[in-house]
Amino acid sequence: MKRKFLTLIVTFGILLSACGTQTVGSEVTPTPYPTPVKETFTVQRGDITIDAKLSGRVSPLALHTVYFQIGGEVSEVLANVNDVVTEGQMLGELAEAREIKATAEATQHVIRRAQIDLEIARLTLDQYKSQGRSETEIKIQELQVELAQMALDETLTSLGIDPNAVVADEIDAQVAKARAFAPASGTIISAVNVGRKVTPNTPAFILGDPKQLEIVAELDASKGDAEVKEMFEGMPVIVTLDAKPDVKFNGTIRQLPSPYGTGDSDEDEIHIVLEVAPSASTYQSGDKVTVTVQLASKQGILWLPPDAIRKAGGRTFVIINSDSGPKRVDIEIGLQTRDMVEIVAGLMEGQVVLGP
Repeated sequence: MKRKFLTLIVTFGILLSACGTQTVGSEVTPTPYPTPVKETFTVQRGDITIDAKLSGRVSPLALHTVYFQIGGEVSEVLANVNDVVTEGQMLGELAEAREIKATAEATQHVIRRAQIDLEIARLTLDQYKSQGRSETEIKIQELQVELAQMALDETLTSLGIDPNAVVADEIDAQVAKARAFAPASGTIISAVNVGRKVTPNTPAFILGDPKQLEIVAELDASKGDAEVKEMFEGMPVIVTLDAKPDVKFNGTIRQLPSPYGTGDSDEDEIHIVLEVAPSASTYQSGDKVTVTVQLASKQGILWLPPDAIRKAGGRTFVIINSDSGPKRVDIEIGLQTRDMVEIVAGLMEGQVVLGP
């Protein structure tokens, strides 16, 4: 019993000691937090350049573009990239060629029947004349010949065949429209794939001269026409070999797709000629390259980084400090890159703007 009593006294003393360290009625002072400081940006003067970088390859100079004369789906490709072809060689065929041939075979009986009717009418007329038939009978038979000729012409016309042409030749001509042929000898540098839908304006094959080389660069489809509309034929470019980044060549744009140049509207490539001739020490066919096209350049312009500029409600503005506090200032911007935005109006060099 005495031991329990002593334990209670000790415990009570400890509690009194702890309570004595705190003044009754005192308030706990909260821990202060630092006021966040907004990032600031200074309007600077400098140079701004906008470049387009395109992936490309060294390829034989494009000399001829081959099209199908009708639209359809490519069913067969007989010449692939880097194949050497000769003039007149068939390069590809549309599925429609088989349809034309099948239709022609199905209508041969119709055409032949009309031809037989005409032949019978003519033979009968010759027979009437040799037999000395009456004038009326001969005249009637002459009209029968005329009717048979009209029926044959109508049959041919309904099948899309010129009545004045040789039927077999006309059918072959229709089939040829669904085939592509090499207009000259050369090397295939571009070819469609089987299954591709084409129109008479779609480049199906491009022939080039392996002894003459050029750069073919692909346009960035994700940027639409934003880059190509700033280019022009004859525009200077810089070409860098991917395998040798330190090796650079000057060149000019030879051809752009329509409507920006003389190329085809369906093309998504630009063609570039270099000032340096190909050789083992410069560049050769098949080399991968990067083409740099300077789309715009200005010196001594005012600029801010993109993070300093805000847009809302159709307005472009920045926030600056004033005697009455933060103030919105409308600005006009010009060229823009990933790191720089040209300030055309609204600010002066050295002004400080507040970040978001």
